[in-house]
Amino acid sequence: MSQPARAGDEAGGAGNVDEVDDVDEIDEAQRRFVEGLVARGEVASADAGPLPPNVTHVAEDEHDGVARAVRRRRFSAR
Repeated sequence: MSQPARAGDEAGGAGNVDEVDDVDEIDEAQRRFVEGLVARGEVASADAGPLPPNVTHVAEDEHDGVARAVRRRRFSAR
């Protein structure tokens, strides 16, 4: 039994980073993703200790207190 094609497989091809024409599009999408997490209160500082309720990500890269990169620590705790 064959397995379904996954993003990035030759059959799918959608996940291949080499096919992205504009790296700025990736940066913009990442920025919007992080801003959304922050707006919903789902990001905590990496040194915050135990994760508060509803926090799913920790800030991996902060500049002036603003998260730029995050790492998932858990799925929704609700």
